[in-house]
Amino acid sequence: MSDGKSNLFFDAKNPRKMSKLFESYLAGQIACMMEFGPMIWPTINSYKRLVDGYWAPVKPTWGMDNRTASFRVIAGSPKSTRLETRCPGADVNPYLAMAAVIAAGLDGVEKGLKLTTPAITGTNQGAEHIARAPRTLIETTRIFQKSAIARDWLGDTFVDHFAATRDREWRQWLDGVTDWEMKRYFEII
Repeated sequence: MSDGKSNLFFDAKNPRKMSKLFESYLAGQIACMMEFGPMIWPTINSYKRLVDGYWAPVKPTWGMDNRTASFRVIAGSPKSTRLETRCPGADVNPYLAMAAVIAAGLDGVEKGLKLTTPAITGTNQGAEHIARAPRTLIETTRIFQKSAIARDWLGDTFVDHFAATRDREWRQWLDGVTDWEMKRYFEII
């Protein structure tokens, strides 16, 4: 048990300074990232920043002090060892994003998940065979809607309601005519 003063994510004996608890928490984040997609990428524009080869992480990866990873492990001392979840953008509702990442981490702890994927290095080196995040809100919404993990942690009522709001957002976007469409087609049609 904790005295409330010790960092439970730190383990001085581990070469990476990560406790087993931390590794399970991180493994949960990695395993569940796609399940909570619309809570961390909630708008149409969220997906426009998810560009391969740029700073916004597009895969459920982790790395030691690596800003190109979705989950940046900052480890070293009992006071500083922590996890930076880099997936959400500025358009996120921070309360929903925190609920998603905490649920994902706790799911990993509850299930005793092992950290089986290696840390990426450099600019996403080691992530070549890891599935990329979906490119649209409707794709992540469908994954979220079917997610047993999201339903277990957040409840059917929330998942159904939030998925319906993201579905409505998608349908509104489909019905809208953008400036790009006006500029692109005005002269050629």
